[in-house]
Amino acid sequence: MGSHIGTIWLWSALAYLSTLNAHSGYHLPLMPSPEAHDFHHLTFNQNFGILGVLDRLHGTDAQFRASKAYQRHVMLLSLVPLVQSVPNNSKSGKSSDAEDN
Repeated sequence: MGSHIGTIWLWSALAYLSTLNAHSGYHLPLMPSPEAHDFHHLTFNQNFGILGVLDRLHGTDAQFRASKAYQRHVMLLSLVPLVQSVPNNSKSGKSSDAEDN
């Protein structure tokens, strides 16, 4: 591969942490928001990209940007869950981003 062993370890650690964060189901403090990835798994036809640039360009994030999940798509800097800060306003009392579309 030709890369320094330290570079390989650092890249692997960051890749594992990013994957764990995106698939954990939790919005952890001081970590990137997993909301876009969670919305991708909810719909499977939105939010294909990693950074969201191509999704924005091709319009594959339109439903996500119209949902409550997009309002929670920020880095969490407090210990108050974003679901409490930006609650779902569903009529049935169930909390689901699919109902907010």
